[in-house]
Amino acid sequence: MLVRSLILAMWFVLLSSSAMDAAQKPDDREALSGLTTAKVIFDVRVADIDKLVFNLALLNETLEGMIAEGVKPEMIVAFRGAGVKLLSSTVLDEAAVDLFRVLKKKGVRFEVCAVAMRVYKADPTGLIPEVAMVANVFNSLIGYQNKGYAMIVIN
Repeated sequence: MLVRSLILAMWFVLLSSSAMDAAQKPDDREALSGLTTAKVIFDVRVADIDKLVFNLALLNETLEGMIAEGVKPEMIVAFRGAGVKLLSSTVLDEAAVDLFRVLKKKGVRFEVCAVAMRVYKADPTGLIPEVAMVANVFNSLIGYQNKGYAMIVIN
């Protein structure tokens, strides 16, 4: 719980911080040059709440970095594995739910695998509303990659 609080505090500081001079600040111009949009699907298999919160904050930082370089991100976050149990309003604290809300408001789509929900006996009625249940996240990974989305695994 302490780690999560520290991560969230760091996340809010990063959002409001402009301490680094523009000449000293690292950028991602090389990697993102020539792009106007970037499509990515994150294959998330995190089963630890602190790691989940850390990675959500990192996804936000990634999204903001793309926007800063003039690239419109199209992000999908697909949850599968035992970590689907973390997506419940009874498990997540309000700060973690706020991260989901902020990212969703910025256009990030969250999906959770119905197969994983069944296998890991997670109650779908407890899912936070920011997450959409899909039949099978493998189909999401297949479909979106075939539509040009880069895949990044987070476990």
